[in-house]
Amino acid sequence: MKTSNWKIRYLLTGLILTLFIVAACAPPGSAPKEETITIGFLGPLTGDAASYGLSILKGAQLAVKEAGLTDVKLVTEDSKCDPKEAVSAINKLISVNKVQAIVGEVCSGATLAAAPIAEQNKVVMISASSTSPEISKQLWVFRTVPSDALQGAFGAELVAKQGYKKLAVLYSNEEYGLGFSKVLLEEFPKQEGGGEIVANEAVERGTVDLRTQLTKIKAASPDAIYIISNSPDSAVAALKQIKELGIEAAVYGSEGLKSDDIIKGAGNAAEGLIVTSVSVGNIGFITKHQKEYGSEPGPFAAQAYDAYRALAEALKAGATTGEQIKEKLAAVEFDGASGHIKFDVNGDVSGNYDLYVVEEGKWVPG
Repeated sequence: MKTSNWKIRYLLTGLILTLFIVAACAPPGSAPKEETITIGFLGPLTGDAASYGLSILKGAQLAVKEAGLTDVKLVTEDSKCDPKEAVSAINKLISVNKVQAIVGEVCSGATLAAAPIAEQNKVVMISASSTSPEISKQLWVFRTVPSDALQGAFGAELVAKQGYKKLAVLYSNEEYGLGFSKVLLEEFPKQEGGGEIVANEAVERGTVDLRTQLTKIKAASPDAIYIISNSPDSAVAALKQIKELGIEAAVYGSEGLKSDDIIKGAGNAAEGLIVTSVSVGNIGFITKHQKEYGSEPGPFAAQAYDAYRALAEALKAGATTGEQIKEKLAAVEFDGASGHIKFDVNGDVSGNYDLYVVEEGKWVPG
């Protein structure tokens, strides 16, 4: 009996000593550490679309800084805007980094490749730049950029209102280009006064020799050409080769061409280019971006800022799992850097478009 009491006293003394050591090692006033919520960034950080990915990442990182969520961290994966790379990247984000949501993808084809994996694992994706109409069908994808179903119609109306009747289309042969061009082809002939699509030529993403397609376009004698591309290399090549081939036509471009890299690369061949673009951000966002990075926002930076802010709003509302984030996002509504953010039943936002024209080597409002 005496031995038993001694053992009990010994165990109690050890337990008290252990608790004392733990308490002594803990920082004064410390509380149990909150579980960190991990948000992924998925997009091209290398490759021909890297300028878009880096621009979008800057917008998201600015929102991260301002949101002040100390228990949330952002991890990045490079997809190169390639569907296969995007599949590998999202698998890593989900299985290794254990992300609860993803800002991305950037290119529509890569988004559509990654979307089934996001749905299977109940991880929300919120894209700042993927505009294919097909994305509206993806149940776990939200976006802060309008669908090309809207921009294609806007572009068709614009070309017609500016008096052009014979339109040629040069588009990137991927989900983005296919979706945009399809709407443009359907809508242009419906415009008041009538219009005709005289040529419709596809190019593979990243292609820099477009003379075969442009020679066919020249033979069709268009009075306007619409370039749909999210590859800076292809867009620059198209502008230069249109000039080299002496094609006399007004040149329009999708929002993928709204980049200083296009002007820098194409030089004089970019003069007069008219681009339909989503918002580059309100003055408040532009000012904050200039202060943070020393430059004006690049393509889709404002939409990326709003994408992370939407996620932050869901997290602040108590969401911690993918299913909870999806539910809370559906109710999020705010005036963002790129415009009013409110998701419809497809996870889409409505949006207006701005016009920009290249004049003397600079973008000016059209």
